Amino acid sequence: MLSGIIVWGGAGWLLDRWLETRFFTLVGVLLGLTVAIYLVVVKYGVVDPPPGGGRPGRTTPGRRRSRPRANDQTQKGQR
Repeated sequence: MLSGIIVWGGAGWLLDRWLETRFFTLVGVLLGLTVAIYLVVVKYGVVDPPPGGGRPGRTTPGRRRSRPRANDQTQKGQR
């Protein structure tokens, strides 16, 4: 990550010296940081889900779930 900031910041600094401005150094540093973070995310992937897996809302082991009665509506429709 540091090399991206240094390379793009250095390119911006050189462009600033050539054009006699003070804007491109900041743009180069921010561009280098953004590209470096993007490459890290692409290489190592997104954050893994928390351990234990499963969907939220599942019952914990050992607890009984109440079953719908015969004439009750469920989320999937009439039983």
